[in-house]
Amino acid sequence: MMTDPNWASPPGETIRRLLAAREVAPEELADRIGLRTDQFQALISGQSRITLVIAEALAETLGSSSRFWLARDKSYIRELARLGATGPADEESWVATMPTKSMKRYGWLPQTARGQSLRSHLLAFFDCASIQDWGTRYSTGVGEVAFRTSLVFPADGMATLVWLRAGEKQADLLRLGKYDPQGFKTILPALRKLSAFKHPKSYFARIQSACSAVGVAVTSSRAPDGCRASGASWFNRNGNPVIHLSFRHLSEDHLWFTFFHEAGHVVLHGQSHIDGEGASIIAADQSDKETEANEFAQNALLPLQIRERLMTARPSRAAIIAAARESHVTPGIVVGQLENAGVLPHGKMSFLKRRYHWEEDSYIPTIRD
Repeated sequence: MMTDPNWASPPGETIRRLLAAREVAPEELADRIGLRTDQFQALISGQSRITLVIAEALAETLGSSSRFWLARDKSYIRELARLGATGPADEESWVATMPTKSMKRYGWLPQTARGQSLRSHLLAFFDCASIQDWGTRYSTGVGEVAFRTSLVFPADGMATLVWLRAGEKQADLLRLGKYDPQGFKTILPALRKLSAFKHPKSYFARIQSACSAVGVAVTSSRAPDGCRASGASWFNRNGNPVIHLSFRHLSEDHLWFTFFHEAGHVVLHGQSHIDGEGASIIAADQSDKETEANEFAQNALLPLQIRERLMTARPSRAAIIAAARESHVTPGIVVGQLENAGVLPHGKMSFLKRRYHWEEDSYIPTIRD
């Protein structure tokens, strides 16, 4: 029977081996990274973290990619937490990886939280009793099944994880029945009609209600600084799909496309696929599924026969409005589809799009007048 190792290897061990294999002097690497001798030793011993700048320098000098080095560092922190090796320095490093400024600004952490108080509030946000508990739980991801070891977080890994957790927390509050795959597929065409509602709070509440009735959780939240995700989808521990949106780019066309992109993964790929659209966290072998989800979203928002008609020539404003009416979506959504297809230059008809902006609510933006 295999058991987890009772030790944690810092990234410095990998750095040492590669330095020796490539016959690169430690001093040369330290100089390329821009670290003093004591800072470099702290990096090697695991007492300091690998930043994006350091990861890029390691990739250039020792090989692999910056994503590999960032993931290697994150794995080490998780292993320390799993082992309970969380002295003051380790706890401080763990807290330092979190996007606490954004979390305070969004009301997810108290503004006054500092030191041990900040650590406690972070653990409460993740519903974990200790850093060891956090390491055990999140070594397998959100909802215990969301992010598998085959997936690699980008440089903004912790910010992305916090954003996903915000979605998980909302999903836990929704009253969901058993997931009805056919029911979900059936209601999707009607959901695009909700784009007629001008205010995000109006249409989002209706999307959420309709999807909850067939066992699908739809959530949203502002992404913390550093998180580039537009949307994500996964299945929670009860077998319910969760679609989480960030309103990235703050435009209606991007939001609706992202929703149907994630819905496409749920309908087409089920539990065999976990998606984080826009966050660069999907393994390379998933590219075909990404294409399929994109096509699903395109066809859901602008049926093929209407889209092909618009592709024959640069469409006029009147033609776009007519196509939107025929497709039961807004003109702004049609413009977004035509921009992505290269039919319209970006910005040419952007005045038809509804734009959003963030105010006090960190979960749903408001319309920009």
